[in-house]
Amino acid sequence: MKKGVMIAVCSVLTAGMVFAWGPKKSSAKTGSKIVIKMGDNLPDRKNGMGAVIETINAEFKKTHPNVEFVTESYQDQPWQEKVKIYATANQLPDVMKYWSFPGMMQPLVDAGMLMPLNKKDFTQYKFMAGSLEGNEYDGKLYGIPMSADMWVMYINTDLFKKAGIPIPTSWEDIVKAAPAFRKMGITPVVTDGKEGWPLCELYDSILQRINGNFGHVKAALDDRTEKFTQSDFVKAADYIQKLVKAGVFNDNLTTSDYGDARNTFGQERAAMYMMGSWEMGLATDQAFSEHFRQSIDVIPFPVIEGGKGKATDTLAWYGGNFIISADSKNKDVVTEYMKLLAKDFGQICWDTKASFPCVSVTPSANDTLVAKKLLAIAANSTSTSGTPSLDRLDSVYKEDEQEQMRQLCALMVTPEQFAKTLDASAQRAFDSK
Repeated sequence: MKKGVMIAVCSVLTAGMVFAWGPKKSSAKTGSKIVIKMGDNLPDRKNGMGAVIETINAEFKKTHPNVEFVTESYQDQPWQEKVKIYATANQLPDVMKYWSFPGMMQPLVDAGMLMPLNKKDFTQYKFMAGSLEGNEYDGKLYGIPMSADMWVMYINTDLFKKAGIPIPTSWEDIVKAAPAFRKMGITPVVTDGKEGWPLCELYDSILQRINGNFGHVKAALDDRTEKFTQSDFVKAADYIQKLVKAGVFNDNLTTSDYGDARNTFGQERAAMYMMGSWEMGLATDQAFSEHFRQSIDVIPFPVIEGGKGKATDTLAWYGGNFIISADSKNKDVVTEYMKLLAKDFGQICWDTKASFPCVSVTPSANDTLVAKKLLAIAANSTSTSGTPSLDRLDSVYKEDEQEQMRQLCALMVTPEQFAKTLDASAQRAFDSK
């Protein structure tokens, strides 16, 4: 779940492009040129995880000088659509960043399009408990995880200070603060509503803050022992609409994309940014002012007054991963590359504050306040969600949930209509398993 406008890095690939491959078992350290086709959702190659990948690629080429990386990079949704095209044409890149969620990765596994990995090759790299296992299907490992994702609120402390508003702990605090921020010309909370998935994370989080248990949404999807038409699910939808009506979110919520929301916050035109822990790099992003970088902080997702959920209940998951195409003609070379990714990606991400890693890392005295706070949020979590709701069933359900959340936040449907439609989609997806 990343951002940006589509760009081509090195060159743009198309479904019909022909590549010159080296012999299947040729050495990458000597001999003819070997082209490794890559793909990911990291279009910014100078900052964040995209820059980390470029660092690792350069390191790999030092010991494999005849390897050339040809990389295609898009923002989240276009990349997911591109993968569908490549899968249909049986032309997946040699190695690509994707997601381990069942609705996304399992169809590729079932179609025999991914190469199984030897788990023993990767257990030495200090992955967090459960992160490797999230990439296993039928007892085989098909990918290596890239990050630990938590749903949080980034805040601009200087804007709160100027408004004379204390840092919020509840959504009621944010509702009370909204008029003061609006009077200053500041949007209280921004997020990417256009793509839909951040709104789905909002729904999961609000539902948990109401009923105190991430298990309810799992039950509504995994075994259908609960229904979205039950009272707590409807209450969560109603609560979100009340936040919208109170002017909490950006006015263009359902048309604002990732880059727009991020820039609005980075340019200090919004007091809060609802997004994942992968945005920890905001605190060091040179695209934004020094004043902004010194003003940014992060807090847990706020509670709801009278609700059962606690600030230490964290919507958290291991989602992003790297996988290898079963049809790659350079499996040995790409496997070596995956080992380097597993070894270095997490620590480099932490050192550069590119993303919150899913491996044990060594903190330093130079860590930003945001990095330290994210570590504390993770360490203090008393419960975590696992895979979010939109990724627990098939791709059709995912699209339905995203669209229903957009309609809910645009006040186009009632909470009851939202719940009924979402429940029907969940039942269809469950029955089709």
